[in-house]
Amino acid sequence: MGMANNGDMPAGGDGPDLRRMLRVVLARKWLILVVTAVVSTLVTLWTLERPKIYEATTVLEFDPNPPTPLGRDVQDVGDPIGGYWTAREFFKTQYRVIASRGVAQRVGERLGLHEDPDFWDVDGADEEFEPRSLRRTARALQRRLKVAPEKETRLVRLHVRDRSPERARAIADAFADAYVEKTLEDRMGSTVNALEWLGEQLDQLRSEVERSELALHEFKEEHNVLSVSMEDRQNLVASEIESFSLALTDAQKRRIEMSARVARLQAALSDDALESSGTVFDERSAVTSLRGQMREKLAERERLSSRLGDSHPEMRALAEEVESLERQIAAEVAIVVANAEADLREVRAVEQGLRSSLESAHAAGLDLNLREIEYQRLNRERQSKTKLYEMVLQRTTETDLTRMLQTSFVRLVDRAERPAVPVSPNVEANITGGVIGGLVLGILLAFGLSLLDRRLRSPEEVEELGVTVLGVIPLVGEDVKKKRNASKRPGARDEDVRNPALVVSEAPTSMAAECIRTVRTNLTFMSVGEDRAQALVVTSSQPREGKTTVASNLAASIATSGKTVVLLDTDLRKPRVHKAFGISAARGVSSVVVGQSTIDEAIQQSGVPGLDLVPAGPVPPNPAELLHSRRFDELVAAMRSRYDVVIFDSPPLGVVTDAAVIAPQLDGVIVVTKWGVTTRDALRATVRQLETVGARILGAVVNHLDASREGYYGKGYYYSAYGEYYGEEPDPTETETASAAE
Repeated sequence: MGMANNGDMPAGGDGPDLRRMLRVVLARKWLILVVTAVVSTLVTLWTLERPKIYEATTVLEFDPNPPTPLGRDVQDVGDPIGGYWTAREFFKTQYRVIASRGVAQRVGERLGLHEDPDFWDVDGADEEFEPRSLRRTARALQRRLKVAPEKETRLVRLHVRDRSPERARAIADAFADAYVEKTLEDRMGSTVNALEWLGEQLDQLRSEVERSELALHEFKEEHNVLSVSMEDRQNLVASEIESFSLALTDAQKRRIEMSARVARLQAALSDDALESSGTVFDERSAVTSLRGQMREKLAERERLSSRLGDSHPEMRALAEEVESLERQIAAEVAIVVANAEADLREVRAVEQGLRSSLESAHAAGLDLNLREIEYQRLNRERQSKTKLYEMVLQRTTETDLTRMLQTSFVRLVDRAERPAVPVSPNVEANITGGVIGGLVLGILLAFGLSLLDRRLRSPEEVEELGVTVLGVIPLVGEDVKKKRNASKRPGARDEDVRNPALVVSEAPTSMAAECIRTVRTNLTFMSVGEDRAQALVVTSSQPREGKTTVASNLAASIATSGKTVVLLDTDLRKPRVHKAFGISAARGVSSVVVGQSTIDEAIQQSGVPGLDLVPAGPVPPNPAELLHSRRFDELVAAMRSRYDVVIFDSPPLGVVTDAAVIAPQLDGVIVVTKWGVTTRDALRATVRQLETVGARILGAVVNHLDASREGYYGKGYYYSAYGEYYGEEPDPTETETASAAE
């Protein structure tokens, strides 16, 4: 068996143990109540001594559509909202402006608060009061002002707190008035500044418009654009270009025709006069007539040649006529060719002139385009300057009109009323808070002390460390007498126990004896079959935790159940078993181990049927070496063979390691803890040490438990019921006598 965890939380849960928290609260309930009472009393006294503070509230509204007497078309240059009305920055800025030092100084100066001794909580009869500066007054007013905008509205509330209700009302209204006045002044100031700037811009634009108009006039005068507009001149040039283009086309066509005619005429010069095509010459020309006459003469000569002969005078006359006609035709053809060539030269000259005129027209058009570009530039500049001048002139006029208006985007909705009830101090809330705060502080203090207190105060805390609790043993003997008046329960049977180690024998019906039997029963159920714990050792973490008492009573309780039991005192440093039972310690474990006596000589009767004792014997100088010896192993084996149960009482593990030496040789270990004495760290170290040597931890016994203290409730009801169950029943005769007496 080992520890479930190393912390202080229970092994089975991740959250806080509510039962443990309740135990802490109940255990320190008086501390919590005292702290709560002290804190609530101090808070109450502090609250009653605090001066009364009154709060006055003024409501303002931001209006995105202020009155516009000049109409919607006239815009105000001082409008701070414009297209940013929905912007959160505007509202936040205005909230800061309301609480600004400038507005606060206006309020302080208007109400004369810098010279008011009551505002500064100074006795008015004090002649040495010196007026404060407006800056200091503004800081004091800023601390008393709270700007609270209402969600999803354009309203903002100005809360002002002061000791005087009337002064609180006056300050709240003064803040609202000062803010409204500041907005108007700011708007008027911005309007005047804008008007001055617009005037300067207007004068500058007027000069620029005049310069642009003068430049345009000089351009028209220089390029003769005054009589005919630039557009008309462009139309004229375009018309000239078009006419020249048509004429040039006709001239080119005529030149081509004339060139072809001249070529045909020139070809006709080399041809026979009669063989040339007739289409070359005009039908009405002389060439055609001569060619006709020549054909007649040739026909006549051909007719006469066969009859007259070539030498005939007529034939010679006809030949001369034919030659004359040929010369005439050649001369006429030459004249026609010369005329055609002259016409061709004329057509070519016309064509060249038209081409030159067309090029001149194109050049004039390009030049006109350049002039038009310059003209358009000057004209656009004039129009732009004129339009801008008109806009600035209109804006200047509107600004001059709005300068005479006093409209604002903020207006006062509700003025402050004189508060009748103070808002501070809130007596009920402060007292309630004091009670709650004291209760929380007390609980925190209780838990803090509980965390600092590492002592085990309940079986549950032992189980939280991973150790099974076999049972709890209450106070017995002298401890019961000391606490009788404080812890005695009605009907409980309070028996005087002289020897706590023999409470099972001396007071078998007591709560302590019943708790011992509970431990015995738990061990019996844990020791079944192969896990049967025949030999076990009882130890503790520190001295004086009651391990000897637990071992003695446990041995006696097991013996009364019909088993043979032997209790060996292996605390060879400070043995106590022989004192508890009143026997001699001359022979015991140490003498048997060293061979000075036999086992039979060391065994003594305890006075309890079935229970034998083996005291520690003489205290040796080397107890740990004796427990490691072979003779001690033989002693353990002999005790196992003779008795049903063998119990060893060993020294505390937190002091010496004797129990760690014995434990691995036995069937189990019982760790005794003392309520309110054993610490968590000590028990954790003990369990870790036993686990290191491989010992089997059967469980722990919580000894010396006082169920009546510190809110322990786990077994309190059981003890009460147990006491009532074992309490003596009253005599019926005495009951009847008491009733008759009544």
